[in-house]
Amino acid sequence: MKKGKSYRVIITIALLALGGLLVVQVNWFVRAYGMQARQFDSKINLVLRSISDQLLRMDNDSTSRINPVIRAASNSYYVDFNRYIVYSSLDSIIRKTFREHEMLLPFELTVFEDKSNTITFGNFYKEGVSSEAEVTCLSRDLPEKTSMDFSITIPDKHMSVIGDLGVWIFSAVAFTLVLVLFGVMIIGLSKDKKLAEVKADFINNMTHELQTPIANISIASEVLRKGSASLSEEKAVHYADIIYKESQRLRFQVEQVLQTAMMEKGEIEWRKSEVNLNSVIEEVIKIFQLRIQTRQGQIKSKLDALQPLVFGDRLHLANIFYSLLDNADKYSPATPQITVSTRNADNGILVAIADNGIGINKDIQQFIFDKFYRGTSGNIHDVKGFGLGLTYVREVVKAHQGKVSVSSEENQGSVFELYFQNC
Repeated sequence: MKKGKSYRVIITIALLALGGLLVVQVNWFVRAYGMQARQFDSKINLVLRSISDQLLRMDNDSTSRINPVIRAASNSYYVDFNRYIVYSSLDSIIRKTFREHEMLLPFELTVFEDKSNTITFGNFYKEGVSSEAEVTCLSRDLPEKTSMDFSITIPDKHMSVIGDLGVWIFSAVAFTLVLVLFGVMIIGLSKDKKLAEVKADFINNMTHELQTPIANISIASEVLRKGSASLSEEKAVHYADIIYKESQRLRFQVEQVLQTAMMEKGEIEWRKSEVNLNSVIEEVIKIFQLRIQTRQGQIKSKLDALQPLVFGDRLHLANIFYSLLDNADKYSPATPQITVSTRNADNGILVAIADNGIGINKDIQQFIFDKFYRGTSGNIHDVKGFGLGLTYVREVVKAHQGKVSVSSEENQGSVFELYFQNC
């Protein structure tokens, strides 16, 4: 128990560490992207101020102060130039300056009238400064004294910034992949350990369950062998009856394990034919009637299905009803009160088996059909079984294209519902 608890603590710490590293990795990438974006903005700012400076020098104005570049959007930069602009001169200077600073991205150039902030003209350099640009949106000619501003918009800025992080992105992806693979390995190891524990529980349970009928058979046969001459016929029949019942019980337990294994491998042979479920249920109830009565319990049947015929394997269908009634009996600590009912619904037949037992916690209802799962786990034998009964039920129902579900609350009993399509 202590080892299991320590293992869970280690797994939890490892997963938390992986999560922490992943958070650090994401935070690092966000910071790296932000730093690269700021460097990009600084470079654009430098380029645009250089363009403004060259335009002023063309006008023989080297004394005017260059206004700061305004970032109008994450990828748009506005220059408050406040001078008349000749497009051909602006185009020539942009091409030259962008090439000098290796700014070869596609961009949009827009020139505005300063006072009205209306577009005077603009152009899209779809291949950056390497293309021969043509003016695509001339609006009107303005007097030379008209003050103008211009802006540069770079649609692919974000992709460019990410592209500049190429090596870092590769290392981040590689590191994240390692973290994910490590996480998968930890989860896999955890599942393997859980499976090993479940198998160990199964072996313990199986050993205990098989020992009981073997011991009873050994005792009864030993009494018959040693005292056959002195035993009355009534006692001899009694001990013979013990041997028969225990051998049948042993056979059922072994068959349950074998049938489940064969189902998983797909090796089981289904002998399907037209089966009357009402009739099958009546036969199984007869077998259980005496067993329930010995506990002062009661088993009722309400077989109201008017169309009880299904196409299935009669033996396996009988076995799943036997298994469900067996559970209803085993998990009823007081006098068992079991009701088996059938009714037609949705072109099929719905079978419900209700009991007044201890019920099933909602947190574990999703696990009860798993192989080897038992409500009382570990080497605890207050309730007998291998944890295969409901797995067998699920596999048989699935093989008959049916559905099985459970509705239960603790100390309120359980209701298992099985649906099969009619012939």
